[in-house]
Amino acid sequence: MDQVKSLSLSWVKGYTTQKVLFINNNTLCYPCGNFLIFVDIDIEVDKGLQCETGSIGAFTTNTSKQIVAFAEQQLNPSIYMYTFPELTKMAVLAGGAELEYTLLEFSYTGSFFASFSSIPEFRLTIWNWQTKARLCSESVMGMQPTVLSFNPMNQLQLCLASEECLLLWNIEQCDDFHILKRKNIKLPAEDGSVAAPEDVGMGADSNALTYYGPKMLISAQAGLVGDMANVFVPGELQMEIVQPVSVCWTTNSDLYVGCKKGHLLLVDSELHKAVMLAAPAAEQFSQDDLISIPSPSSIMMSVYPALKLCTVNTLAFYKNGLFTAGKDGMLYYIKVESNRVEVEECWSADLPVRNIAFSRDYQSLLIATEEGSVYIYKPPQKDNVTKILAVHSGDFVSAALLGTGRQYCVSARMLGIVQVWSLVDGKNLSSISLPIKITDMVCCPSSNQVAVATETGRIYYINLVNVENPRLVHQTHVHNMPINILKCDYAGQYLMAACSDGHMFTLSAKPSKQFKVIGYTEVKGEILGCFLAYHMSKKIVNCLTLTCQVGGEKSQGTTLLTKFDLIGDLTTASPATIDHRGMMNDVAIRKQYCQTELPLTSAVLDTEQHIYAYCTLTRTIFKYKIIRGLSNDTFNLITLTKVEGHQLGPGFLYLSANQQCLASVAKDGCIQLRDVSSMALHSETQCHSYHSGGVKSITLSLDCCTILTTGVHNGTLVCSTERVDTGGVEQTKAVLDYNRSMISMLDQSCNAEDKVLTMLDQQKVTYSSKDKLDRISDVSFPTPGTLSVVSASFHSTQSFGSSIYSSQKIDHSGSPESTWLETKMAEAIDKDNRKHSEAKAKLKQGIKKLRATIKRMMFENENVAEIERLDQHEFNLDLKEQKRLHAEGEEKVAKVRETIELENLANQYLCEVIKRECWDKMAVKGRTLEAFFSGLAVSNYPMRERSDKELELLRKIVQQRTIELIDLKARKDIVETPPKKDEKEDEEAEDEDSKEEETTALKGSLTCQYGVRNQYLYKQLDLHTKDEKINQIVLLQDVIYNIKTTFNKEFDATYKQKEVEIARVKDRTVRIKEILQQLDMDEEVWLPSMSKREMPEREFEVQDSEVTAERYLTPEQKRKLEEEYKAEQLRLLAAKADNWRERALKNMMGGVLETKKSDILKTEIPIPFFMDKPEYEWTEEQVKQAKEYALKEQELNEEKDKYRKTLESELRKLQASITESSSNFDDIMNKLFEKKVRTEMIIYQEELKICNLIFSLRIEEEIQNGDAQLNYLLTEQKEFLVLKSQMTQNTKLMVDRFRETYDDLVAEDRLFDRGFRKEFSDVSTSMVEQLYKLYKRRPKAQMQKIRMTTANPFEEQLQLMAEDDTHFLAAMEELDSLNFKPENLDPAVWSHFCESRRRKIESEHQVKLKSVILAEMQMFLQRRMEEDEHSAQFINNLSQELSNLRETKSQFQLNLMVQLVLKQGQVEVVSSDFIPDYSNSILLHKGVVEDLNSTIQLLGEKKVASMVECKDFRKKIVQVEWECRKMLMQMDDLRNKIRDILKLRITKQAQMYLREANYETQINADIMGMERSVEGQEKFHSKVIKKKQDIIKDLEKKIAQLKREMKVIDRQLKEQHISVSERQNIQEMITTVQSDQDVRTRFRDLIQHNKLMELSRTQAEDIAILRAELERQRMKTFPILAEAPQYTYN
Repeated sequence: MDQVKSLSLSWVKGYTTQKVLFINNNTLCYPCGNFLIFVDIDIEVDKGLQCETGSIGAFTTNTSKQIVAFAEQQLNPSIYMYTFPELTKMAVLAGGAELEYTLLEFSYTGSFFASFSSIPEFRLTIWNWQTKARLCSESVMGMQPTVLSFNPMNQLQLCLASEECLLLWNIEQCDDFHILKRKNIKLPAEDGSVAAPEDVGMGADSNALTYYGPKMLISAQAGLVGDMANVFVPGELQMEIVQPVSVCWTTNSDLYVGCKKGHLLLVDSELHKAVMLAAPAAEQFSQDDLISIPSPSSIMMSVYPALKLCTVNTLAFYKNGLFTAGKDGMLYYIKVESNRVEVEECWSADLPVRNIAFSRDYQSLLIATEEGSVYIYKPPQKDNVTKILAVHSGDFVSAALLGTGRQYCVSARMLGIVQVWSLVDGKNLSSISLPIKITDMVCCPSSNQVAVATETGRIYYINLVNVENPRLVHQTHVHNMPINILKCDYAGQYLMAACSDGHMFTLSAKPSKQFKVIGYTEVKGEILGCFLAYHMSKKIVNCLTLTCQVGGEKSQGTTLLTKFDLIGDLTTASPATIDHRGMMNDVAIRKQYCQTELPLTSAVLDTEQHIYAYCTLTRTIFKYKIIRGLSNDTFNLITLTKVEGHQLGPGFLYLSANQQCLASVAKDGCIQLRDVSSMALHSETQCHSYHSGGVKSITLSLDCCTILTTGVHNGTLVCSTERVDTGGVEQTKAVLDYNRSMISMLDQSCNAEDKVLTMLDQQKVTYSSKDKLDRISDVSFPTPGTLSVVSASFHSTQSFGSSIYSSQKIDHSGSPESTWLETKMAEAIDKDNRKHSEAKAKLKQGIKKLRATIKRMMFENENVAEIERLDQHEFNLDLKEQKRLHAEGEEKVAKVRETIELENLANQYLCEVIKRECWDKMAVKGRTLEAFFSGLAVSNYPMRERSDKELELLRKIVQQRTIELIDLKARKDIVETPPKKDEKEDEEAEDEDSKEEETTALKGSLTCQYGVRNQYLYKQLDLHTKDEKINQIVLLQDVIYNIKTTFNKEFDATYKQKEVEIARVKDRTVRIKEILQQLDMDEEVWLPSMSKREMPEREFEVQDSEVTAERYLTPEQKRKLEEEYKAEQLRLLAAKADNWRERALKNMMGGVLETKKSDILKTEIPIPFFMDKPEYEWTEEQVKQAKEYALKEQELNEEKDKYRKTLESELRKLQASITESSSNFDDIMNKLFEKKVRTEMIIYQEELKICNLIFSLRIEEEIQNGDAQLNYLLTEQKEFLVLKSQMTQNTKLMVDRFRETYDDLVAEDRLFDRGFRKEFSDVSTSMVEQLYKLYKRRPKAQMQKIRMTTANPFEEQLQLMAEDDTHFLAAMEELDSLNFKPENLDPAVWSHFCESRRRKIESEHQVKLKSVILAEMQMFLQRRMEEDEHSAQFINNLSQELSNLRETKSQFQLNLMVQLVLKQGQVEVVSSDFIPDYSNSILLHKGVVEDLNSTIQLLGEKKVASMVECKDFRKKIVQVEWECRKMLMQMDDLRNKIRDILKLRITKQAQMYLREANYETQINADIMGMERSVEGQEKFHSKVIKKKQDIIKDLEKKIAQLKREMKVIDRQLKEQHISVSERQNIQEMITTVQSDQDVRTRFRDLIQHNKLMELSRTQAEDIAILRAELERQRMKTFPILAEAPQYTYN
């Protein structure tokens, strides 16, 4: 194999995603893909520098030395430095990063170079680019900086900024040793306030309740220890800080910082403080800040100005102000004066500005936009703006050679920009913008025009006859789908457009053919590629397409090759070749398929029936031979050769026009050129990087010497050239002959077709008055909704051109337009309609008749009986459509059912989880007990079963407390001495008092009064250690558990009592109902029952009454119910049969064997039959029977009255008993409620104890966290101090060694003075003295200040230094001249003297340099020593803080918080809030208050005694007055009685009473007479009643006779129904229709669906009920104090 050659770079075009920088005063530099592009702004000529290892990452320039540095993108990248304009490599810096560099920067002066690497090390590294040495580095973990800048006035200072922080770095050096020192600039908040104060967290939370503990840092409260504790800021104190995005240095080493949201900061580099100079208009500090607003373009601002329209995304310092620019595209100049700031709008780019930068001489300001335009602005001349670059931004879609490819090339970007370039120097000649995204582009070799495919299915044709004025001449809308691939054959005859849905359209590529759409064909799958091969001799175009399965992985599976031929001129093809629908006949175009075994990503075809394919899976290029397949529409492949391809896929192939060169490109960015005969690789180069996706497209010229490539995502267009060996090889001659003949043919075609294109432009001018379309000028990115294109079409005559132009003009309104395919389909449909119009008319007529028949049948169906009526859907004749709709409905139902089932399953799972957690795991279920009438409701305490772990912990604590109590008692017995008898009695009394006091007050709760005691509890004053507090919490929780258990027991007893009471009431209610029934009273009987709150377990049981939906029964259940129903009917029929026993019992004894007492009210004496007759017709016997009947009836009525009164009395007793028992239970409930209130109070007291203990534990933990943090800082600082001390010692050694060197140098310098006379010993003494004076003479320093000639504000110091050195050397040359030589001195001696003086001066210079270095080293040592002292002082401060914290901890452990329980009268603090403030209160002994109360009580008793005496005396006076009034009233009564006696009148009744002796007998006689008259009336009424009863009996007999007749008729009807059913079954068996079975099946399915829907709705209701119950149970389990009912007791 021959040696692989590399292609030579011709030119590169593209734009960068990074900044554009100056490399000298006249040259710009920016990276683009694998290249660095240098542009001369004077002559606008550019050159490129290719990176040898791939893509270029970060880059920067040094304008003073004209050096460019860039970092490669690969593992362990290196930094390369090249000189300009030689472009020679001068340095390679390696070992500073593992993955990539993100920022690079040169120092303004000196040899420092800074780099920042990202993941994983995040390291800032300082280099010496001259010596290629790494000086120092520092890691900044997690930082993602965007700006790195050296201080121009101090090369030892630089700034590193990100959107989160701003860091200033100082480089400190000690001889050859360098270190980096960081200063973090605290950024202000967006509102101008301090973002995070230094003393954050030192105070207590102001929103919390009263706090009595020590003040701790919030980091300690958060439990943070370590590095996070130093930077922790709580969320409520966090503020939005400004986000730096740009910086620039000033001449006094201050720093301007531009922020993302428009804030402008000024940072003092010495004080390390940031001041906000300006904020956006929405964040103005005050209206008073604005001094005046003279005009919209000039804004005057105060110290805190509002830069309303000014953006600060990029900054550039200039004299007394700075230039700013940003997203709004406006260039501003902020002029800073003594007391005011003025903002001026200088120039607008109308596009977002990426960066601005000054040249070295500050005469030119570079303005680079986001969209690919670069301008040069001259600050002294505000209107002098020059456009340097207009390459546009965005990814390239394709690039192609225009015409024969000898002068121009064309590129297209995805965003719609088409550009024309010169092949010689790559100059951008013109551009045109389309308002739509471009998918592909191709140049037609037969004419100077370009076809552009878009994502809307349109193809635009651009006239490039005049390359400096491109014009849109035609457009074709072929399809509604995007056109992914657009290809043209090498002869320029046909265009092939492949759409995303598999349609491939064939179009004429010549303007003379009016760009006619010839036809289309369809291929299977997704189109991956298309290639056209042209037979020059046969005039045939072979087309090969590669497709894969839609949606599949392109590099996996098999692919399909489709081959067809375009023979002759298809623009005039016959219908046999292209049908009236526009589809080409597969046979006519010889369409064939081939299924490949390997997944191919690209395939090309030559004229010798060879296919070249690329397989990404195997990374191999195959050469196949086409052979005949098994059928006419298939072909097979034979592998001839396979060679290794690219390392990264997918790969794509390109075959040259002469079919001698095969080019391959892939994701690795390499281009490989092979000879098609041997498949040998003869050229390879890397034009693009795999980081940006590799190569997008490639194009070769006819002679294969020019190669155009575009990148996938780097926006780069590369033109390369290759030298062809034109030796005496026959194959090379044949290729040259082919090229000459092809070029000759294409030139002739271009000449002819270009004339047509020119005429198209003339047609456009002719019709511009009717529909004017603006030509697209050389502009940047098009704005949405605008279109600057020209549309026209061609014909030799004006009328034809007018029609073409009007039909092809662009629709600006955006209305839908028919595509070529739709138009063809519409024409075909119209043609078919005209052809088959008669048949369609007949069909329509038949359909109308059929419709009328169906309507008539539907009308008749509505009038027939319901059993014979058909369903509506049975008249549907389209059974397929019906089945389809039914299937769709079933599918939707299935989806809905599945969704509902999943939701139900989720709800069931949630229900089970809630039930398990809130019900099943509860040892005591929560329930509420309600009173009968008082409305009280008391809930128990739901309680979980304590776990074994909790019980074990309680047992251990109890055991520990037992041991502690025994030990305490033993120690008391040992230490304390027994007191005397009298003293013992006093101590017992004191112990009782103290015990009572401990019980009532110091225990902090009323638990002992409740009856729950725990002897193991600690006293509140004994809780000092953490373990004691934890044990106390567990014991208190046990106390609360016992309290709740005790109350629950009483609650359960009351609950059982209510059940007993309800059972008793139910028993009594049964008797009450019986009595009411016997008394025929309709009264509502109160029947108590348990509610759902009292029996919550009912919520888990679904009652039949709750289910409103019809119950779903399986066929087996239905059959079983039918059998049960039939059996019951048979039993009832058998029971209705003639039973002589019951009939006899009913007739003879009224249906009962024994008459009960309760039936006496229903007992009636039969009325004799003759009672209906008049009394005068009665016989004596009948009269006697009538008297007996009346006597019996009277006795029966008396018995009834007596029994009724007995029942009423019993009823009252039962009701009173129920009322009494209910009221008694309500009284019990009232007591239970009061006990619940007391229990809640006690539980809250114990829980308050627990809260206080937990709070104290938390404070103790915070103290421990603070202690741990201080220990951590102390350890860290001590370790750091050790390292610093070691560095200080090393520095001292370095300084000592350097001082020794300096002393030696000084001694050598002194030797020059001492040896001067010896050196000139041969000269006279006078002459030696004169020479010695000249020896000591030095040129004086230039005192006058040279005026600067540059506008660079940073150049003054550099010029002064350089000028001082130059003036000193010039003065020395003047001193060495012969003018200063003494007279009579030998010139040789003078020459020797000058050399000696020169050595002396050089020695002095070396001493000065060494002294400066020694001073710097001493300063370095001094700073290290100061840092050591500062670290030692910091360690001392930490030690002091640690000791203070420990002292605070000990005080906190001794200063306990005690909970006291005082009676209502013992608290005399005004309680205005929820919790009283006891800060100004004092706790007194109760004896003081009792003494005061006893004095008050004694005085009160005396006052009461005097009041009693007054009351008794007053009582006697009142008694005497009352007796007096009594006697006066008696006197008045006696007077009234005398008056009444005198006026009394006697009536007849009173006279009869006085006259008759037997007054009562007379009264009884009158009563008996009245009773006889009443008896007579009752007898007559009974006779009438008897007659009516006889009539009723007769009617009942008739009714019974009619019922028997109806039963006979019913039996006959049943027999008729049975016969009809049998006949119907026979008829159905004879005529069975399958559709009826389908109908029944669907009907059953619908019924089942409705039942399932009803079931799901019921389950949803159950879930809602369970949720409500869950909420209720939760409220019971965790009651809220604010929602508890409040009761007031008098």
